[in-house]
Amino acid sequence: MPAQVDHCEVIERAGAADFRPLIGLEESELCPVVIDFAQHLHLLILGDNESGKTATLRIICRELVRTTTAAQCQLFVVDVRRSLLGVVQSESGHLGGYLASADAVGEVVPRIIEQLRRRMPPWNATPLQLRERSWWSGPEIYIVIDDYDLVGTAGGNPLASLSEVLPHSRDLGLHLLVARRSSGAARAMFEPLLSGLRDAGSVTLLMSGNPDEGLTIGSVRASSMARSIVSHRLRDQRQALNALASTRVRRSSIQPTRSP
Repeated sequence: MPAQVDHCEVIERAGAADFRPLIGLEESELCPVVIDFAQHLHLLILGDNESGKTATLRIICRELVRTTTAAQCQLFVVDVRRSLLGVVQSESGHLGGYLASADAVGEVVPRIIEQLRRRMPPWNATPLQLRERSWWSGPEIYIVIDDYDLVGTAGGNPLASLSEVLPHSRDLGLHLLVARRSSGAARAMFEPLLSGLRDAGSVTLLMSGNPDEGLTIGSVRASSMARSIVSHRLRDQRQALNALASTRVRRSSIQPTRSP
């Protein structure tokens, strides 16, 4: 493994023909690894403090801006600690909203849901329209949520209403990118929104965490070692990668999550 991964070098290695977000290098052959949001709609990142959750969201936001136009992608960034401030510049046209408080989330999320409701297929949609999702036009909506556990508290969760539209994400062009502390995540996975992500087959990135928490993704248990597990249901393949999230190297292996 290289000690550092240079983002520009990986972009150059991937070539101009691939316009999917890059998340790192595959360990054995050091080839670029992408995350395809057309196939895997959502991403859940779990890990201890300072494990690289925010850095991962930061690089994915930058990659979405690099690989899409503003007409194709709108990002709503929920960032109560302001760790992602300025990552998506308003000048790019990609920034749908920057939400730095629960009050701001509570005001904007209902507007997003109303926009998504208008994208629901009409009763008379033809099979061709349903297949091609051609009954509406507009950008894919990405809601990027850092420190989810600080937004959804015992006093209420202004993001909870997203669970209403989550099952229809593919039809509506909705993507959730959620980062949360691994502490307490085993219980939190039963919340409507997080359990909805799990049921939707979300890609899950399990970073360094306390094994005593009992958190498991598929057959993999959280570990305090500096490794991270990328898990999803649709791929029966193992890979180890260096994440591009920061100058610190993050090692990951991709494993399938078996459906029960």
